[in-house]
Amino acid sequence: MENEKVTQTQDQQQDQTQQQDQQQTVDMKTYLELVAKMEKMEQTLANEAEKQKEIEAKQNELWQKEVSLSLKEAGLEKFADIVKVNDEKELKEVIKKLTTIVNEIKIETGYVPSNHKQMTAYEQAKKQGNTKNMIKAIFGMKD
Repeated sequence: MENEKVTQTQDQQQDQTQQQDQQQTVDMKTYLELVAKMEKMEQTLANEAEKQKEIEAKQNELWQKEVSLSLKEAGLEKFADIVKVNDEKELKEVIKKLTTIVNEIKIETGYVPSNHKQMTAYEQAKKQGNTKNMIKAIFGMKD
């Protein structure tokens, strides 16, 4: 009987060992599946990150083109290299300020004749095509 108990105990231990082995095998299989899924997700995440960087680069390029076009429309394309703005509101403010400055510079450096003189009575009559007043102006006659 003791032999039977020892045999039974050994059988139970073997059963438990087999169950543990099966459980470990299942756990190892599940582990390997999870590792494979994780690697696949990491690759997908890396691809998505690259796509996101490409999208951001294209959006930045598009924004720079929009800034350049807006400056060109306002006649300020020469300032395209120095204008750095982040949004449309800021762009409009910068264009407004630059336009004001450029207009002030044009006014300050505009044509100012150095020997500006008033038209004489003769020149006024000549411009109007009035010969009678031209003669009067030459001889200094008044009306």
